[in-house]
Amino acid sequence: MKPQDIQRRAREIRESWRPDPEQIALRPDISGNTINGLGETDIRRPTPVYWQDPKTIAHGAMQEWFGAREMIPLVHHYWQERQKLLEMELPPKAPQTRPEPASGWREAVERAAIEHGADMIGVAAFDPVWVYDRKTAPTLPLAIMIAVEQDYDAMSHAPDQIAGAEVLNQYRRALGAARGLAGWILRQGYAAEPHGAPTPATFTMIPAAIAAGLGELGKHGSMINRRYGSNFRLSAVLTDMPLALDGPDEFGADDFCRRCRVCEEACPPGALQPEKQTVRGVTRWYVDFDKCQPFFNEHLGCSICTTVCPWSQPGVASKLLRKTMKRAG
Repeated sequence: MKPQDIQRRAREIRESWRPDPEQIALRPDISGNTINGLGETDIRRPTPVYWQDPKTIAHGAMQEWFGAREMIPLVHHYWQERQKLLEMELPPKAPQTRPEPASGWREAVERAAIEHGADMIGVAAFDPVWVYDRKTAPTLPLAIMIAVEQDYDAMSHAPDQIAGAEVLNQYRRALGAARGLAGWILRQGYAAEPHGAPTPATFTMIPAAIAAGLGELGKHGSMINRRYGSNFRLSAVLTDMPLALDGPDEFGADDFCRRCRVCEEACPPGALQPEKQTVRGVTRWYVDFDKCQPFFNEHLGCSICTTVCPWSQPGVASKLLRKTMKRAG
C-alpha cells in the first residue's frame, strides 16, 4: 500500500470512529496523562500506566478488555514464540573475563548483536531515572540498546491486526537478539540482563535509546532513526562489560517534526499535538494517553502514526537526512 493510501484511510477512520462505550465505562477516575506526569515541572521516575499486572494499575480493567479481544492466529503465534524466549534459561556467567579484543569490546558486541538478530545497537550509561517508580533500579551501569526493523509492507496495513502481528513479531525478534547477546556477554565473563518490550517492563526504553544514539523523539511519541525512520522496535541488555559509549544522534528529525503534520493529521483519535508538552520536568513531544488508548485497544494496536511518518517510508529516510543535514549546516 502506498503512503498516501495509508494517510487517506487514516483520515477516513478518523471521521467515522467513535470509542466503544463498553470500554469507556471501564475508565478509572484518574487520567493516564496525570499518571504519566503531564504538566509536572519536576523530574521524577515514570509511573507505569499499561503493560503491567492489571491488578496493579489504574487502567487494569481496560488492559484486560484489550486482552479479551479476538486476535488473528498470527498474533497468537508470535506471542507464544515470544513467551518461549522469556522462558529460556541464560548460560551461567563465565568465572573469569576473557581478554578484551584489540579493537575493544564495543565492536565485538555489535558483531555479536547482529549475529543474534539485531539490526543496530547503541550504548549509553544507564540512568536510574528511566526506571519505573515501583521497580528496583538495576545496578548494572551500561545499557546496550537494540533496534530491529519492521517489514513496511506488513505495517502498511495499520491499524489492522496484520500490522499488529508484525509489531509483535519484531518485539519477539528484538527479545531474541537481547537474550542471545546477553548469553554471549555472560560467556565472556561479564554480567548481562536482557530486557524486552513492551512487557515485562522495568524501565522506559525510548529515553535510553535516545541516549544511546539510535535516534530522536518524534511528534508521534516514538523515535525517528536516520536509517529506519520510525519503523523499528527496541530491546536492551544491561551489562558491566567495559564499552565505549555512543552519544545522542541529532540529525534534524526534531526540527522536521515541528514543520510536519502528517502523523498529527492521520491520528484517528487526535492524540497528537502540534506543540511539545512538559512531562515530568522535560519539554518534549507527547501522545495524549486518554485519547490514544481506546482506539489502540479496539484495534489491538495501531501504528498509523509511525507508518505514515515520512521517515518510515522505504527509501525516503536517506533523502530526508540529506535535506535536514543541509538545512542544519
